[in-house]
Amino acid sequence: MVISVQIVAAGSVSPEYKLKAALLYKLTRFIEWPEQYSQGDDGSFGICILGQDDFGSLLDTLQKRYVNNARISIHRFMQSEGINENCQLVFISDSKRSYLNSIINTLANKPILTIGESKKFADQGGMIQFVLNDGQIGFKINIGHVHTSGLKIAAPLLELATIVDDNPKGTSK
Repeated sequence: MVISVQIVAAGSVSPEYKLKAALLYKLTRFIEWPEQYSQGDDGSFGICILGQDDFGSLLDTLQKRYVNNARISIHRFMQSEGINENCQLVFISDSKRSYLNSIINTLANKPILTIGESKKFADQGGMIQFVLNDGQIGFKINIGHVHTSGLKIAAPLLELATIVDDNPKGTSK
């Protein structure tokens, strides 16, 4: 899937992050969480940002929307220890690149969708990597780690993405 960054108007948040904010919400339509994990303990659908927040207040506007019949709540963390059962989706910013392996290992096998922007994010075990190329955003999906977490991705999204590492170490399909 390739989406042009230029279709989003500029403002205080860069066009790239405006598009990424929209994609965080849109991607939830293609993901199926196990029913018991489709909402947090607080009854909301948590979109969590780990590390530097380049979205500004833009993500806060998503709190008017719903995913899995649950109102979206936005949570921001600087440390991965703060990630909890109220996060159904975690966006890991590039500022956490040095800690990515540790973060991914902590979240492995949990029904939490991990999305990142760091180079090699999907290769290192992240589930969906935003790939910026010539002003367009595409996706890499690590389907093996998606499966081990208990999540399911709809076929139309898989057809538009680059699939990597479909059988991580120690797991089978």
